[in-house]
Amino acid sequence: MYTPHRKTVRFFSVITTALTAGLLLVSEAFALTPQEETRVDNLLIAVGKQEQLLFIRNGSEHNAAEAESHLRLKLGKTKKRLKTAEQFVDNVASKSSITGTPYQVKLPGQAPVDAQVYLSQLLSETDKTAKTQ
Repeated sequence: MYTPHRKTVRFFSVITTALTAGLLLVSEAFALTPQEETRVDNLLIAVGKQEQLLFIRNGSEHNAAEAESHLRLKLGKTKKRLKTAEQFVDNVASKSSITGTPYQVKLPGQAPVDAQVYLSQLLSETDKTAKTQ
């Protein structure tokens, strides 16, 4: 027997299915492409190779290997919401997701700079290197 209650349940079931499908499509639309993921990976490899780099986040200093590891962790949690390597640098890799405080990078003999500036420059350099190989 078909009752109004069953009709309501069926309606909400159809709506839920449609919304879920829509969310899956939207999440795929914003996931990093393989090319963009390669750009981010090249950037993170370059960060890890900066032996003299100090990565300052929330007042604590970290070496290059720790910085690379931390940024890879953040990438793993956010890459489905990103479309470009630049978005990764600007929105994820350059500031604390909890406090919003910008990260900084310090190199020997230089004043600390915002990580966003440093990482953007390094991304540009790694892009140029990748094109010449």
